[in-house]
Amino acid sequence: MKKKLTIILLLLISTIGYSQNTFGEIKGKILDDFDNEGILGASVYVKVGDTKFGTVTDINGKYRLKPLNPGTYTLYISYTGKSTIKRFGTLVKPNKVVILEDMILKDSTLKGFTKIWHKIPLIDPEDAHVNTIGIKTIKKSAALRDIGKLLQTVAPGISVNENGEVYVRGSRSDAIQYFVDGVKTTSLSGIPGAAIQSLSVYTGGVPAMYGDVTGGVVILETRSYFDMLREERAKNYE
Repeated sequence: MKKKLTIILLLLISTIGYSQNTFGEIKGKILDDFDNEGILGASVYVKVGDTKFGTVTDINGKYRLKPLNPGTYTLYISYTGKSTIKRFGTLVKPNKVVILEDMILKDSTLKGFTKIWHKIPLIDPEDAHVNTIGIKTIKKSAALRDIGKLLQTVAPGISVNENGEVYVRGSRSDAIQYFVDGVKTTSLSGIPGAAIQSLSVYTGGVPAMYGDVTGGVVILETRSYFDMLREERAKNYE
């Protein structure tokens, strides 16, 4: 009995460890339009359901918002006497820091919100070995119902045989590691395309945290209730 309990505990710890490694974060700087200097104490937050999760800027106007589950967020920046900024479509990737451009808070005499839409590059300039597609691209893809074909649209050098086995740059199919919501798995079979929030593929330069991989790493994040809620609210400008 003790042996079984030990095995269960080890499995739980292993799963928690993988899940913790999937968190991402957002960081940037908030400036005052009066003197273009950093603002101390500006509120920076996202909404997870009806709950605000946020931080405040330091003396230089810098902020770091973490940990965040992978997904697409609307970022809010507010400060007394200034118009609030809403930054839509900010994509947080697993194990990644999203570095945003400097944002300027304007005087509140300008009514309403300042709205900014985030443009997601396919290739991360800080890590050219990983390619990522988000929910908007996935929804529009003709390969939505076939994960193997969907993977081929993410990065070059990926091929799929008639049995659905995936190969990265000619490596063996068993030389690829798959992670679904931070948990290591043997394949992505059985996951519907409509359930995917983001899909990332490493075709080289794989980080050490993923172990000794000779082929590539595929990281899939599924959509949660909160992801769908954020998307719906973004459509209506919240």
